[in-house]
Amino acid sequence: MQIPVLLFHYGAFQPLWQQPGLIQAGPAMGTDSSLEALLAALQQRGLARHRHVVLLHYTDPFLLRSAPLRGLRQWPGPRLLACGDLHHGNNPIEVLAAYLEAEPHDAVLLTFNPALVTEVRKRLRLPVRSLPPTFFRYPSTLPVERPLLQLLHVGSLGLHHPRRRELVAGMQARGRLPFRHTITSSPEEAAALYAQHALVLNVPLNHDLNHRFFEVMAAGVPQLVFGDPGLVGEHRALAERPDVFWASSLDELEKLVMELFAEPEWLQAIPVEPPPHWELQDLLKAAFAP
Repeated sequence: MQIPVLLFHYGAFQPLWQQPGLIQAGPAMGTDSSLEALLAALQQRGLARHRHVVLLHYTDPFLLRSAPLRGLRQWPGPRLLACGDLHHGNNPIEVLAAYLEAEPHDAVLLTFNPALVTEVRKRLRLPVRSLPPTFFRYPSTLPVERPLLQLLHVGSLGLHHPRRRELVAGMQARGRLPFRHTITSSPEEAAALYAQHALVLNVPLNHDLNHRFFEVMAAGVPQLVFGDPGLVGEHRALAERPDVFWASSLDELEKLVMELFAEPEWLQAIPVEPPPHWELQDLLKAAFAP
């Protein structure tokens, strides 16, 4: 039997995330952060009396401080908290723990921080897992026949991204690589850009396995991650993919890119498999396992 799932999140409706049995709700879709609003969303779909509707609650420490979802002790079914951005803000794990004391859930998924699973497990008294890329889906595209032999970086260089800003500024100042930095307004726009380039630079934040890691895979393009392969936690197969390269210093990055660009046909022939895919019911079964 397919178990209905109410996915509460703070963004707009995401067509790519839809799977059979999934209902999306949240402030941007007219459902505020209260139990009453969630139950009303179920009632609108004829599920008000269903005792097994799973609440999939997607949030992060910033939202847990500023706009927490309240009243969940009275939720009639299982509650799964999918937490992102545990690398942001002051004491994010303590923020998560304090929220769960007030609003109990039955399990926790770390959406972008598999490297922190062990640390979070020590702090919480419930199942904690990371099952990337959880319920997320990304635009797929095909690389162009003749991609630009240029290292592409897409992402913000704002106040909260000093590491990215320093790296990009360093590459631009040294001028040793064909390099392009830009920002985009949607995953679809980013995917189209990735597909035009031979190699994408991914600069995660602290302990952060980000959306870009999977976006680039979905676009069919190799990527160079500036960071530690330990970001993937126990999911070693992700770090060892043939289309994922790693560098931990600017010198190492430049040397690796020069080597890859010296053999463009080999680089373009690297197989890029799509990101892992979780069917919703399989994700729930894995997340709620003892």
